[in-house]
Amino acid sequence: MSLDNRGHGCGVCLAPGDSINHLDHLAPLSYILDTPLVVDSPSLVDVLEKYYPQIETKYIDHQAKIIEYFATNFDFLFVSSANYRLDLSPLFEVLFRKKMLFWYCPHGNSDKSVDSFKHQHYFFTYGPIMEERLAKSGILENALGYVRTGNYRFPFYHKFESFYDDIIEKEVFSSFEKKQPTILYAPTWQDLENSSSFIDIGLHVPENLPSHYNLIIKLHPWLVHFKPGYVTHLEEKYRDSKNVVVLSHCPLVLPILKRSDIYLGDFSSIGYDFLYYNRPMFFFEGDEWINPKDYSSFLHRCGRKIPKDSKENLFEFIENNLENQKELDALRSEVFENAFGKEKPFEEIKEEVSTMLSQAALK
Repeated sequence: MSLDNRGHGCGVCLAPGDSINHLDHLAPLSYILDTPLVVDSPSLVDVLEKYYPQIETKYIDHQAKIIEYFATNFDFLFVSSANYRLDLSPLFEVLFRKKMLFWYCPHGNSDKSVDSFKHQHYFFTYGPIMEERLAKSGILENALGYVRTGNYRFPFYHKFESFYDDIIEKEVFSSFEKKQPTILYAPTWQDLENSSSFIDIGLHVPENLPSHYNLIIKLHPWLVHFKPGYVTHLEEKYRDSKNVVVLSHCPLVLPILKRSDIYLGDFSSIGYDFLYYNRPMFFFEGDEWINPKDYSSFLHRCGRKIPKDSKENLFEFIENNLENQKELDALRSEVFENAFGKEKPFEEIKEEVSTMLSQAALK
């Protein structure tokens, strides 16, 4: 990705220390673009070495040193945090008299606000749905450029499928006493739209689980930060369970989806990923949920919304609405195609990015 003989212009992926969920998006991009993934947290180094050994990880032990390293070696940063451009640009300009260009890497396709794209120089998009929302918000026309990637995580996963399937077998499915239908409950965090169902119903889901189901509770890592008591309670209560597994620090998504029979969620981007497998989906809408956009529950058409009066009889509702979801097969396939488009070869993505960076370097 070098744009001149000094090595300047190379992109680099950066993950904030409390965002393990970003790694499943940034690590494949680091692999595709052949750039190091730079972190300042020893715990993230351990996670990357375990789950993403295919990429180069660079650990720098202090934020000030990271800023200097970037300023000295790079002209472009690939980042997953929407605030990085606004927060870091003044540091580069004041301390190093350098204008750093930021490339935003979204961490999942969802029906949440697209405001995260507002202040970026460049960004990736997944497909037509995201681009339509960005265009309607006036964001697309103001960006210096963007590259559509499709859901690049699937071809990355398929390239190393046996490696990731083995990890998930050891860390998740080997814990279940029986081979039986598996439900994945994947609540999002309690964001500014109060999107998470975890506060309302999260603790009750495993309590009412019938013995003929296995349940994976895949928590958004930020729930650990904002609701540590809830998370600890779940982990301790079901540590030795034969049909419940709680995941609070696992970055992997797709190998879990592959082996999940039923999706239970709210507004997490994992729901869009699950469309690939075209299986039954059920959605909570939290009691305090704020609905500021006309597309806020767009994905929920692809499954069944759980009525408030059915939360106490959740699994009865699920079982009564499994067969009738076959009528949604075509819609799920259509929404997945519109969300991500066709898969793009990694070399094509890299070439489009390289071309855009080269054009920027000439300005």
